[in-house]
Amino acid sequence: MNHHMAQSVDQLSFFSLYRPDLFILIALLGMMYYRYTGKQRVPYETTKLQKFFFTSGLIFLYIAKGSPMSIIGHHYLFSVHMVEMAISYLVVPPLLLLGTPHALFIRLFQKNNAVMKSVRFLTKPLIALLVFIPLFSIYHLPIVFDTIMKYGILAFVAHTVLFITAVTMWWPVLCPVQELAILTDLKKVFYVFGSGMLLTPACALIMFSKTVMYETYQHVPQLLAYLPPAEDQATGGIIMKVLQELIYGLILGRIFYQWVKRERAKDREELAAIQMKTKAGRI
Repeated sequence: MNHHMAQSVDQLSFFSLYRPDLFILIALLGMMYYRYTGKQRVPYETTKLQKFFFTSGLIFLYIAKGSPMSIIGHHYLFSVHMVEMAISYLVVPPLLLLGTPHALFIRLFQKNNAVMKSVRFLTKPLIALLVFIPLFSIYHLPIVFDTIMKYGILAFVAHTVLFITAVTMWWPVLCPVQELAILTDLKKVFYVFGSGMLLTPACALIMFSKTVMYETYQHVPQLLAYLPPAEDQATGGIIMKVLQELIYGLILGRIFYQWVKRERAKDREELAAIQMKTKAGRI
């Protein structure tokens, strides 16, 4: 769609608004997941919570990329685009990581081919952080953003790269397999804070800009009379920052919960060992 000749939303086709092709693709992915985690012939054991996480990740993926949110965000409202970005890269990757069977991760990381060597390299904490955040910031530079939005293939490539690097960015802090964990709980906390700080400049630049940065949204039908391009742009920056803080807060809460849970388990083990020694001494 040419942004300078954008149609009104009510003129768009059902296929454009609801992407049944993407819905079918995501549904097939879900069916494969449940086939390999079902009760019969279970290659990869999963919990109900893992299935909930993975299913939620697929649902949010369709909402971000297959629902009207995607086309409205790409062609009409920057604020909606930022909601899509937050869901795509801050919500979906953590849910899919937490929902994937642990045995599958162990099997994949044991492989010594070129792909897994690249994955192991990209999931190193410093590399993971310093790849996604700069790419995310560069993507939102006006000249880059407007160019990407003009060409569908560029948008597809850019969003695919951002998604892959978002998964690698989340891996060090949400690695669901203890044997593959790189960071301690304390380092995970610093990692999350560091990620939040590095994302702040891009959001601040958008929030506090006094001019409309993106040509993409300057000459399109205005869907909301009370949200002209300048206000829409500032709203987008605020939405991204608020959603980022909310999601990071939930992740930090999970880290602290698991930290306390592990410490309590250690305390119980130590107490049990002391009690056994005491009983043995009495005998």
